[in-house]
Amino acid sequence: MTGSITIARHADQVAGELANALTASGLIYGSGDNYASLITPSSCVVDHAATMALTDDLALLWRFYRAWNNLYRASLAGEAPRWIARLCEYGLCSEEIQAQRTTLAAGLTPRFCRVDYVAIGPQRIVAEVQWKSGGLGLFAGIHDVHAAVVPATAGSPGNLADSFCEMIRQSSGNDPVAVNPVRSVWYRGEHYLRRTCDGQGMRYIVFDRREGARRIIERNGRFMVADKGRLLPIDFLYAQELLPVIAPTMIVRLARAAVDGRLWIETPLNYVYRQKWGMALPFMPDYARLFDDRLRALFGAVALLHGEEVDLSVLADGVPDVIGQQLHAVRTIDDLAGLSTAARRLLVLKCGSGSGAYYSQGRGVLRLNGSRSAAQKTLAFVKSRLAQGEPWIVQRYVDATYRVDMCLPWATHALHSIDAHARFMVYATFDARGTPHLIGGLGNFSSEWKVSGKSARLDERGRIAGAAFNEMRLWGEELRTENQEPRTENQEPRTESRCPIFNLTAFSPL
Repeated sequence: MTGSITIARHADQVAGELANALTASGLIYGSGDNYASLITPSSCVVDHAATMALTDDLALLWRFYRAWNNLYRASLAGEAPRWIARLCEYGLCSEEIQAQRTTLAAGLTPRFCRVDYVAIGPQRIVAEVQWKSGGLGLFAGIHDVHAAVVPATAGSPGNLADSFCEMIRQSSGNDPVAVNPVRSVWYRGEHYLRRTCDGQGMRYIVFDRREGARRIIERNGRFMVADKGRLLPIDFLYAQELLPVIAPTMIVRLARAAVDGRLWIETPLNYVYRQKWGMALPFMPDYARLFDDRLRALFGAVALLHGEEVDLSVLADGVPDVIGQQLHAVRTIDDLAGLSTAARRLLVLKCGSGSGAYYSQGRGVLRLNGSRSAAQKTLAFVKSRLAQGEPWIVQRYVDATYRVDMCLPWATHALHSIDAHARFMVYATFDARGTPHLIGGLGNFSSEWKVSGKSARLDERGRIAGAAFNEMRLWGEELRTENQEPRTENQEPRTESRCPIFNLTAFSPL
């Protein structure tokens, strides 16, 4: 099962309509009065086979994190090497570790995620899985505005806002109070989702996370939110941004409340769902048998950097022999600087932890494709982080680009065609059994390899820079029904829904 994605181009005048509608809907990242990203009058059209494949990927990823958590349990129980638990708990304070172990023991799993692909087509490659995606309201609004403004094309847009509301109800009951403390840059955009919830009679309370310590209060074992002079019991808490600004002891009590069913926390307070280092597990000989070959194809190739010894042999498969020989010869982090420019261009280094300064917002995503001296400086930084016990990973760089027309949001008459790097943001919800429901997606395009939401601007050469978004359209009626589980070609339906804790005593330490 392969399939393809097509960037469908719309008429030029759509760009101006999009800029006006995005601003009118209040879809502002940070400050300012106007929508600030680049505009593209286009849609991502995902054909039937690719849409089915994406849903199967989601099920595969859910099982991957379940197996990773089982390894963590086994490590705590002395049935797997201790370094696994140590990396799962890297950078956490004692209260955060206690909350994580409480949630882990209860088996709580997320209900919502975003998978970021760098390629969709004959080969699908996942850059990372975001179980804690920020900017829910902003991205749902961008999606909905694009779907409403651009002409109908093949395929149908998803429904991010309504699906998120439905997920809240399924997690919390029919009349929930949902709370989302956000970083200030997301605050204005989040009101798009609040208005959607208001329209469905659901109370969705949004505030700057810096207010979290005074707005979220514990009373007689219930967590309450202060809102317009009243204290309301919280049924659903989107905890993405809250944890750094509340007392550590409250994190423990929140975990216990979630386990006892007093509220639902998304994502459950398990920092494994923020980490990247586990993406290397399927490529490690001691653990490869626990994972599907399709997962390895989805991740491409991932090597773990932890400690002094480095093994990049897994990244050598499928590359020219001369580069493969260089990668096989790497033994230390310093050896990476000695690689040829062609070999270094193939590598992306990422912070693999789920806490600290470099695990999010792209700050810990680095390449070595510049001069050797520049590579040495980058590696010195990574080496200093490794010396603190922080895990990092190395992935193979995927140089896939798509021809996309873009314009500045204040100059929509002047469209520029560029070969854009892409991040295809696929959104899904999961039921309690782990069955995925694909609810839509966004295309994110930029001339820069590290695709992000950077504001539109002109660079020093007068070229447009920044990133553009469009909506994803799914071909046909591919979304799963409540009682369906995803299948792959020639595969019998799965009936097993729980994963046992593996006996891992024979595994060697790293």
